[in-house]
Formats: sequence, structure tokens, C-alpha cells
Amino acid sequence: MSHKQTAEFINKLSSDPKAREEYKKDPHAVMTKAGIPHDTQAVLHRGNAEEIRKHLGDDAPPGCFLLFT
Repeated sequence: MSHKQTAEFINKLSSDPKAREEYKKDPHAVMTKAGIPHDTQAVLHRGNAEEIRKHLGDDAPPGCFLLFT
């Protein structure tokens, strides 16, 4: 999965309440099902917004909401 797809996944969580609830129940399963690579899952699990933006690089769209805590 490209970082662009990861950014799209993050945006989906930001805009889709059902996806967000599923993520809250089992983040690992939701990310695995979405094809998020393990190294990216680790970054997202740490919840550091700056680290996530840096990891996504140019694929982080403006206004990309970060919901990971």
C-alpha cells in the first residue's frame, strides 16, 4: 500500500463514523484489512501527528485529520 492510500485511509476514518467506530474497537484488524503495512501501523499506533505526517511525506493531503491517540 502506498502512503497515498494510507492518507486516504486516515481521511476515511475522519469522515466515516462507522469506519471510526470499527477502528476504535480493533485498530489492528481494521488496518490489516485495509492493507496498511506493519511499519505504517506502528507509526499510526504511536499517535504522534508529526511522525505520521513525516512518514506520509508528500502523500499527506492538506487537512488530513489525524485521529490516532
